[in-house]
Amino acid sequence: MRVSVGDRVVVRYRRQDAAGAPPLSDVLGMLADLSPDTLTVVRESGETVAISRGDVVVCKPIPPKPVRASAIRALERAAADAWPGIEQDLVGGWMLRAGHGVSQRANSALPVDPTVATGDLLAALPAVVRWYADRGLTPRLHLPDRILRIPAGWRAGPDVSVLTAPATVRPAAGSTVAATPDAAWSAHHPRFADVPDVLTAVRGGDVAFLSRPDPQGSYETAAVARAAVTAMPDGTRVVSIAAVATRPDLRRRGHAAAVCRDALSWGAERGAVTALVQVESGGGAATALYAGLGFTEHHRYRYAQPAD
Repeated sequence: MRVSVGDRVVVRYRRQDAAGAPPLSDVLGMLADLSPDTLTVVRESGETVAISRGDVVVCKPIPPKPVRASAIRALERAAADAWPGIEQDLVGGWMLRAGHGVSQRANSALPVDPTVATGDLLAALPAVVRWYADRGLTPRLHLPDRILRIPAGWRAGPDVSVLTAPATVRPAAGSTVAATPDAAWSAHHPRFADVPDVLTAVRGGDVAFLSRPDPQGSYETAAVARAAVTAMPDGTRVVSIAAVATRPDLRRRGHAAAVCRDALSWGAERGAVTALVQVESGGGAATALYAGLGFTEHHRYRYAQPAD
């Protein structure tokens, strides 16, 4: 069974309740969990199907649903505005972002102009490199599927999956919402302690910091998340959920899912119709969390930097 959590799969399995029904059934969706005893698939509808591994006849990966390059570009633009760093510039079809060097997302160049040909994007790379060098930062490209391949002389890191789901109001989970991160929120993300402006930055939208209280009262917060609502070029509003973190000793108790549900509701109440998260491909626990909330893979991207 050569599949990994996060893969789009089709599973044929034996039905245990097959009286009067076909003995075999198929399910297609994202593989959300793969344990020694069970595999869990989330359909595009959000329905979760848990199957005993002993009942699996065949499980195989299938290619992701085709997505138009224009749809990838539009979603990436909304995501970039949700995490833009503290300085931006447009150079040769690239949106350049800088944010004190903290986080790859806030310190990378994204090809955003569909009218700029591939050759012109590549011709602009020396200017991109200089822009980052002038700020003492490593030049880094953010390269989505179908937009631009890894240029010669650059090396890429792991793929990152962009997952999407409908932005809908979910049952309230009791998270608090603030316009800026407080000390308890920031304790989950110490690398931003000296650069909170990277967290609060957003272009043409709203940002919120959600905290889920510890139901047992042992800690001020059990889990946190950042949510930002921005728009695609056609005006469609998107809520981007990021910086989801749970206290290590409180994991696997549903706190991360709860704070994400409240983030989805916050976004939907501000007009978002689509939600997105970004997770390193194959990131088992995170992928399972988001699959359980109805997220499926839209496309992938990777970061690249000069090979020398």
